[in-house]
Amino acid sequence: MSKLSIVAVGSIAAVLFDAPAPLAADVAPPPAAGSWSGCYVGANAGFTRADVDATDAPFRDGPFGGSGISWNTAGAPYETIGTDDAGISGGLEAGCDYQVDLGGTAFVLGGVADFSLMNLGATGTSAISADTHTSFEVDWAASARLRAGIAASDALFYVTGGYALADIDVSAYDRTGPTLMDVKGGGTEGGWVAGGGVEWRFRPEWSVGLEYLHYDFGTVTATGAATFPSEAYPRFDNDVTFDTIRIGLKWRM
Repeated sequence: MSKLSIVAVGSIAAVLFDAPAPLAADVAPPPAAGSWSGCYVGANAGFTRADVDATDAPFRDGPFGGSGISWNTAGAPYETIGTDDAGISGGLEAGCDYQVDLGGTAFVLGGVADFSLMNLGATGTSAISADTHTSFEVDWAASARLRAGIAASDALFYVTGGYALADIDVSAYDRTGPTLMDVKGGGTEGGWVAGGGVEWRFRPEWSVGLEYLHYDFGTVTATGAATFPSEAYPRFDNDVTFDTIRIGLKWRM
């Protein structure tokens, strides 16, 4: 080897071995292993049960308003007609989570919005008068919720709650012989939803979960003028609740 080559090799070696080590601040830290922080989209399917209790409430309008008279009674106690239906529901959801580690415990906070299709409906019959019926129909439900939980490795246990919307139609009618009464109510109704669930991340970008939700839409009223007597304004107050249990699959971005 020539003297020039020996000098060149020596110079390169001196530069390599004398170069300062990179500062820790100059090296980007790797992402936290198993973090739940990030956004996601997903789909779910499950089983929903709707329970509706329709109370034959006192008239509020017309000449009988304030008298305490209802369609089937002249005073309290007022009859409640219970109806229910259950079936398959399914829809889409999207949300974001943020993980905070405090004292060695991983807390996860987030928000989620979802939309579910369902086909629920039933008809009930009065025990006082077999001519009087109440019914309900539900086509869809949606919610915007917060959720909070604790993560343990690839599992997340959480509670959730927020605002709910649903398409709820209610009615009451007496159609034996001539139609004496056929009143309706409802539409897009608001309420609240709460529940909880568990989610398992089986790959960094995929997770599957099991969730339970309870919906409460308060009172949805069916009312209007009766055909006979024309002075009567029947009123049926419907207490509407749903219960859903479902499995969801999420893709985490």
